[in-house]
Amino acid sequence: MKVLNKTINISLVFVFIFLFVPQFESQRGDELTPYQEYLIELKEYRRNCRNALKPFRYDGSLTTHFSYKEYTYAKEVEIATIQKEEYRLSFNAMGVKNDGITIRIYDKAKRFSSRVLLYEKENVSNTEFTIETSPLLEKLKEAKREDKVEEDIIKYLRLKKLYVDYIIPATDRVIEMDQETGVEYKVVTKGAIILAVGYDNL
Repeated sequence: MKVLNKTINISLVFVFIFLFVPQFESQRGDELTPYQEYLIELKEYRRNCRNALKPFRYDGSLTTHFSYKEYTYAKEVEIATIQKEEYRLSFNAMGVKNDGITIRIYDKAKRFSSRVLLYEKENVSNTEFTIETSPLLEKLKEAKREDKVEEDIIKYLRLKKLYVDYIIPATDRVIEMDQETGVEYKVVTKGAIILAVGYDNL
């Protein structure tokens, strides 16, 4: 009997929720914060970024979030490749809505002073583009020739990994004041860039 009464009480609660709460919940659901709207936009950007790989076969993607600071800094992403395959890198920077960032691609991680800069694009924001690995490999071979490496070694060079550096420029912080409390606070400006990777498996 106690179990039955408990069930009836729970049922009445659910009836109350469905009768009186839906309108309230829908109103709350319609009022998205700017950040929620931004996340919805990023979902669409990811779809576009992946579609730009065609006809290459999709291998993976990564969204890199960042905040603008009062100094310049870098975020690095590592990409592993199948050595003999041609790869396409699809960048979507539609989520970079403020100062443009710089994209640099290297053959080694930033801890190696001997690494080779294979690609660079400056002031990247509100755009999307693709690049492929053949020109990057040629750039690596050119650098090795300048270092007097023998051709017998150069002809076997492959890009085992790629390291993508996102250089976030220094930005002056904006100070705003809370109208209710009168307290000043720094506005944190955020951005995001998406990288999708695909390979030619023909």
